[in-house]
Amino acid sequence: MATSLVPDPLQLWRDALTRLEGEVNAAATGSLQSQDVLRALHQYSTVSLGMQQLFEKVVDSYLRRANLPSRKEVLELAESLRRIEDKLDRLLPAEAAPVAPRPARTRRPAAASAASAGAPPAQLSTPASSSAKKTSKRTRSSSSRRTRSAA
Repeated sequence: MATSLVPDPLQLWRDALTRLEGEVNAAATGSLQSQDVLRALHQYSTVSLGMQQLFEKVVDSYLRRANLPSRKEVLELAESLRRIEDKLDRLLPAEAAPVAPRPARTRRPAAASAASAGAPPAQLSTPASSSAKKTSKRTRSSSSRRTRSAA
């Protein structure tokens, strides 16, 4: 393999980062053996824990005054809701009963669709008598018009 005259910038970066990590680890290991550093870290963690608890109390009191639920209350409510849904799922039958078929959606009334399907109509009059009534009305009205126009 031929060596390039221009060094690889990423390799230079990796080497520098490796050396920096080594030096930081050595410094941290040496400093952690010192009692002063350990005491300072302990004080820092104590103060940060106290600040976190104070912040939680302030936020909790603000939410109470604003009449809003806290994160803990929302999580408790969600867990309660999940338990209720699980209980409902256990109460429902595994196989739901088949639902009755819905009637066909047509513009015709139910009696007309039943007549066209071949079923006997429930409240329809006989076809012969109804057509005879219609014809007799038509002939009477047309004959009365003829007599008026002739007069």
